[in-house]
Amino acid sequence: MVGEDVAGPSSSVATAAAAAVDPDEVLRHARTLIAAPSENPGGTEDLAAEVATEILTVLGAEIRLVRSEEGRPSVVARFGSGARPRLAWNGHLDTVPTGSPSSWSSGPFDGEVLDGRLVGRGACDMKGPIASAVGAVAAIRRAGIALAGTLELHLVADEEHAGVHGTRVLRDEGLLDQDAAIVGEPTEMEIALAERGGAWVTAVAHGKAAHGSQPQRGVNAILTMSRFLLRLSEVLPDLIHPLVGAPTVNVAMVAGGSAPNVVPDRCEVEIDRRIVPGEDDRDAVLAPFHRLVDDLVAERRDTRIEITLREWTEAAETTGDSAIAAIVRDAIAADTGAPPPFVGFTGITDARFYINDAKIPTVIAGPGSLSVAHTADESIGVEEMVTAARSYARMFVGYLGTE
Repeated sequence: MVGEDVAGPSSSVATAAAAAVDPDEVLRHARTLIAAPSENPGGTEDLAAEVATEILTVLGAEIRLVRSEEGRPSVVARFGSGARPRLAWNGHLDTVPTGSPSSWSSGPFDGEVLDGRLVGRGACDMKGPIASAVGAVAAIRRAGIALAGTLELHLVADEEHAGVHGTRVLRDEGLLDQDAAIVGEPTEMEIALAERGGAWVTAVAHGKAAHGSQPQRGVNAILTMSRFLLRLSEVLPDLIHPLVGAPTVNVAMVAGGSAPNVVPDRCEVEIDRRIVPGEDDRDAVLAPFHRLVDDLVAERRDTRIEITLREWTEAAETTGDSAIAAIVRDAIAADTGAPPPFVGFTGITDARFYINDAKIPTVIAGPGSLSVAHTADESIGVEEMVTAARSYARMFVGYLGTE
């Protein structure tokens, strides 16, 4: 559904909006957001939410601050009267932790520009994309364009830890009721129609403690776990999704033992099993883990490994034949010269709340590359952000129409 007075993404009105993007403004907003630490875990999004609210208030947004029961803030900024069509643009304010400052070539919150790239925690994931969306809104306002529909920016908390305190709260508050949505995660401005989900699995190996000088009297839980981990690839099904590829498994955290001179009686690992669209049966995903344990027990009777599902995040998939997909594709093509491909997103995003729960046509498209997200010296090309701002301006005008 699009506005009755549609100014398409390649129209003169949309082109005027794109031309009004101020590159210095986009960079300034990105640097200001990066300078507001919002590490998750390890902090809160309060400072980043305050910065975003200040910027959006100047642009004339109607602001609503939505907090989870734990107090984590998400900013809902509305532009327009509330009339339909209504479009949501989602971006998260939280970032992963910076890690050791010595691993960065500049301060992780300094927002330095090096060789045309903005460096800082959250530069591409995803304070840079937020700055692009805000820059697009500012450009539409600067060009004197009145949107016929309503645009809402959902700048949320806690995406890095499954959105429990962010977009899920907006869902529970009934705030996901738009006609279409764009999630601005870094896709290099390709259009992602599918994303992986996740099954976070905890495996605990139990052994028998003994004196370190007499290991034969004990059962080493770390060695038991090692045998399990060396065969972990066996838990993956022979399955390939056309957009997101094959499921994956990754050993993320290991803890075991109590002292150097004791045979460890316990070893615990956290496992990240990424699921693809269509893998919606939790028992089916866990079954290969249990089969692997049974095989190991058959080989060694003293093997004891417990498997539990700690967290489940659904995968999501939409189609490329929606109005928003067409408009996003045309808008990007107008600024880059070629229509972007439809792709899959290997990570987990908040798009699943719009697609799976609210049944809203949704695409994932944002500047920056996932390959540098979560790394030291995370960065995004300044020109990437500016071009994305122009494309977002075209999308907003093209979908919502003008008065």
